[in-house]
Amino acid sequence: MKKLILTVALGVACASAFAQGQLNFANFGAGANAPWYDTDGTTKLAGTAFQADLWWGPGTVTDSKTLTELGQPANFASSGYFLGGSRTINGQTGTITGQVRVWDTADGSSYAAVLASGSPTARVGESALFSIALTQPPTTPNTLTGLNGQTLVLHGIIPEPSTFALAGLGFAGLLVLRRRK
Repeated sequence: MKKLILTVALGVACASAFAQGQLNFANFGAGANAPWYDTDGTTKLAGTAFQADLWWGPGTVTDSKTLTELGQPANFASSGYFLGGSRTINGQTGTITGQVRVWDTADGSSYAAVLASGSPTARVGESALFSIALTQPPTTPNTLTGLNGQTLVLHGIIPEPSTFALAGLGFAGLLVLRRRK
């Protein structure tokens, strides 16, 4: 009896180790239509000059800093769309939280490299967080239906609101000091 229980336990452990979920990494098709635009807001991204990759986390995630890079970027085919095809997330099944991050390859070979470069003219973009249910083979992978179209921004030029608030307080302090004199 012990051998049977041990065999079943090992079988379950092995099967769960090979669990994998799939999704269709594309921003167009089967309920998804979310083109990406350059910093001008009207020119759609196209060609190998731009890449997109999926960042994901298991279940429901609210902090994008905790997401993991899939590391399988896709080039933009045309008119703001990337069609990366089926992607597998090993060891993960069920629903995940995803975020698509896009960058100009002239600024770096990956999203992280672009941010690390510190270039004020580097072009990057992030989608809002969305949920997607992974499928298991042989089921057809789900498309990124929760994805919305985005526009790239210049990294390093867009200050956070708290920066504006501190600058405003500093300016107000200077005005008060000037009035006293």
